[in-house]
Amino acid sequence: MKGHALLYLCFLLVFCAFGPKKDIHKKDISGTYRDESGFEIKIIGNEFNYIIHQTHLIYWSLDTLAKGTFKWINDSFIEINTPLPDIVGNEGLKVVQSADSSSSLDSIKLSFLIPNQWDLKITVSTNTLQNFDFIYSKINRELSLPNNIESFSFHIAPTRLIAHLIAHSINCFYGAVGFDSLREYQIEKNTNHISIEIPALDDAFFDRWFIKGEYAKVTKNTITWKGEVFRKKWEL
Repeated sequence: MKGHALLYLCFLLVFCAFGPKKDIHKKDISGTYRDESGFEIKIIGNEFNYIIHQTHLIYWSLDTLAKGTFKWINDSFIEINTPLPDIVGNEGLKVVQSADSSSSLDSIKLSFLIPNQWDLKITVSTNTLQNFDFIYSKINRELSLPNNIESFSFHIAPTRLIAHLIAHSINCFYGAVGFDSLREYQIEKNTNHISIEIPALDDAFFDRWFIKGEYAKVTKNTITWKGEVFRKKWEL
């Protein structure tokens, strides 16, 4: 009997150490959470959305300022991440080089196609260590480079300050301050026209919040993030 009792005790110890544990990754906290200012966190599965509804005053281009995912760190905390701006901006980016007989052979024309309706400052850096700046607008979308340029990269920045800089009580800025090409483009022989299409740089690109590895505390009916308590809104 003592042998059976000892065997049973060993089994219990092994089960407690290696047996089924609570899977925190399956905890469902889906729903809408709202703080005292009316700002919202909306959870769908493991999708995280931060929302500030606009009323009659339009400060930025979208209500959902942050859209990303979260993962559980332990029973009480989640880690929030959104795609980084350079990754988002490079989605669908196309650079097409051509020999255009209607354009001058003495220069290389860069044509930008960006859906953003706001003016943007574009800086083109070249292998000759020269920088060429211009303001991209509805009436000005091209830049001419000397024809001795062998490679180039570019940086794009907004010309306006984003209003939601002060949208949160602690005055944090989460918007993108610029977009980099992340690479240097080699110019092919006989090229005198380069078309650069960046469909992801729409009106909302510089208004979005980009969040990297931030933590929020989760209780039964609340989410505490950035010092603000968001309480679950129960649907009737």
